[in-house]
Amino acid sequence: MASVSTSSKSNNSRALKRFMANKIAIAGAIVVFLLVIIAIFAPWIAPYHPTDEIFRGMRGVPPSTQHPMGFDHLSRDLLSRIIFGSRIALIVGIASSAIAVVIGVTIGAAAGYFGGKVDEFLSLIMDTLMAFPLIALLIVLASVIGPSLVTTILVIGGTVWARYARVVRAEVMSLRERDYITAAKALGANDGRVILKHVIPNVLSSVIVLASLQIGGIIILESALSFLGLGVRPPTPSWGGILADGRAFILRYPHIAIFPGIMIVITVLAFNFLGDGLRDALDPHERDY
Repeated sequence: MASVSTSSKSNNSRALKRFMANKIAIAGAIVVFLLVIIAIFAPWIAPYHPTDEIFRGMRGVPPSTQHPMGFDHLSRDLLSRIIFGSRIALIVGIASSAIAVVIGVTIGAAAGYFGGKVDEFLSLIMDTLMAFPLIALLIVLASVIGPSLVTTILVIGGTVWARYARVVRAEVMSLRERDYITAAKALGANDGRVILKHVIPNVLSSVIVLASLQIGGIIILESALSFLGLGVRPPTPSWGGILADGRAFILRYPHIAIFPGIMIVITVLAFNFLGDGLRDALDPHERDY
């Protein structure tokens, strides 16, 4: 047991070393950390209330020293709305990913472990879900259920899990024939215990990497739904909703659309850089020479 613990610590140490050596991944992690801090402390960081404080006569006024991002089409401080919009982006990104991970890992592990008819049935569900254009499926579901924050989280989380299931299924199929799985069964462990104690822990690194990469894509999906009026309802600030507000005034007040667009790009890139760094660090084929 001591040698296994020592080996695990050594692998973790090498993974951390590889991650810390990746400057782009570190930059992505720093940006993600700052976004989380901004989202958590938005009421104290934002200079004004994002919906209630309206500055008369300042409709569409461009950025200035006192208002670095200017005003929107309703004379509200755009910086404050962008700051509060980070909350929506991260809440949807993280919560939807959590739902997708739970569903995807459960279905993927069951399909890969049991095989046979179970695998055929669950794989059919995965293939059917992945056959639909994702954004079209999201639009239909959001239209039927009705736009809201909870709807956005549930709809996205309930439709993007197939990718997790595919990855987990493939890894579990290679793990189920390992000696320690056979030994656990020989000692009397039932299938549920084997999956929870011996199978899922060995696929978590791949799931973590995939989740960190997919959060950026989920933020884009949330922004797209809000842009179309099927996401978070106004006046709650979301980057996609602010972008939609600026669409009608793109020639007169271009800053209304520019700033939320920049925030979406920065956030998605940050999560992608972080995910790439985690993938390289946790890759079991990587070796230090």
